[in-house]
Amino acid sequence: MKKSLLIMMALAACSALYAQTQPENSDDRVACYRMMPAVRKIISIPDIDGYKTLKCDFHTHTVYADAQVSPEGRVQEDWYDGLDVMAMTEHVGIHKTGIDFPDRNVTNRKAMAEGAKWGMIVIPGVEITRAKPFGHMNFLFVKDANVFSEDRYLTDADGNLLQDDEGRKINNMETLMDDISAAMEQDCFIQWNHPGWPDKKCDMYDIHREMLAKGQINAVEICNHQEWYPKVLDWFDEFHIPMTANTDQHRPVAVDYGHVIRPMTLVFAREYTLESVREAMFAGRMVAFWDQTLAGDATWLEQLVHHSLKVKVIDAKQGRIEVTNISDIRFETMYGSHMNPVVLYPRSAIIMTVKKGQKIEFLNCYTGRKTLSTNLW
Repeated sequence: MKKSLLIMMALAACSALYAQTQPENSDDRVACYRMMPAVRKIISIPDIDGYKTLKCDFHTHTVYADAQVSPEGRVQEDWYDGLDVMAMTEHVGIHKTGIDFPDRNVTNRKAMAEGAKWGMIVIPGVEITRAKPFGHMNFLFVKDANVFSEDRYLTDADGNLLQDDEGRKINNMETLMDDISAAMEQDCFIQWNHPGWPDKKCDMYDIHREMLAKGQINAVEICNHQEWYPKVLDWFDEFHIPMTANTDQHRPVAVDYGHVIRPMTLVFAREYTLESVREAMFAGRMVAFWDQTLAGDATWLEQLVHHSLKVKVIDAKQGRIEVTNISDIRFETMYGSHMNPVVLYPRSAIIMTVKKGQKIEFLNCYTGRKTLSTNLW
C-alpha cells in the first residue's frame, strides 16, 4: 500500500511538472527545448604560473571587405568556438562584397560593442595589403583606422597598375612608409601575416629585416588558416620573434573547422583585460597552437607541458608513473628505447616508465627548429 502511494505521488509530481512546461494548447505549440540553446565549446588549456592562458585569434574578416560574416556574427562565432580574445582586422581598401565603408573604424566599433555583450575581448585592428616583398601585415590596437592609405600600388598616367618583370604589382613605397609610421604613432602591435602566401615562397626580404631591426614587426604567423610555414622556425632561432597561429577567417568558422580545434595563439596574461593582453603580447608571452602542434619560447612551452600533465608516482625506484593529460592538447613524446612516439591523448592517462629527472622529447612542441626536451618529475 505504502509503495503504491509513493508511486502515485511521484506520477502526480511528474504530471504537474509536465503541465508547467507545456503551452495552454499543446496542439498549437510545443517547445522543443533540446533544440533551442547553442552551447559554447570549452577548450581545456591550463593556466601557468602567474598568468591566465587566453585563447586568441588575431586575424579575422567580415562582410565589410571580402568575407561572409558580419562583425557581430564573427564575435558570436568566436565566443561559441571557445576563444577568449579576437582581433577585428579588416582589409584597408578592399570592398569585394560591395560594401563601401568610408569610416574604416565601423567594423572595430561594431565588433567591440558586440564583444562587450558576450564578455569577449576584441582588439581593434586593420590589415595592410601590399605585394611582395612587403606582403600583408596586421596592425593591432589601432586607435584610428582612417589614417591608413588605400593607395597601395604604383600606377602609370592612365591609372594602370605597374608590374615588375615577374608580373607582380609594384608597391607604392611612399604610402607604405606612411602607413608604418602611422602604426608606430598609434603604438600598434604589428604582425606579419602568412609569409608563405600567395606564391608558396616563404622568404624574408630586406624590408622585413629593416623593420625587425627597428622594432616594427612584433610577431609573425607560423600558421594561417590551414597551412603553416616551417621557415618561420628558423626566423625564431635567428630573431626570437614571437610566433602566432590564426584563422584569417573569411567563411563561417563551422565550414572550415567543424568540431576540430581551430588555429589559435595562446597568450599568457596577468588579467583578462584588453590592456593586460596588450602587455603580454608586447612582452612576447605567446605560443602558437594549431593542428595539435605548439611553437614558441621554451619557457612558456615547458610551463604549459607541466601544467597540462599531472604525474602520480607509482614506483619511484622503478620510475613507474601515471601521467594524466588534463588538457585538450595531444602531446607526442619520445624517450628511452621507444622507436615510435608515445602519445599522451587529451583528457586521458597512461602508465610510463620514466626515471626522476629523465628528459623527454616533445615532438610536437617547437622551440625553433629544435623540439622541447624536459622532465616530467
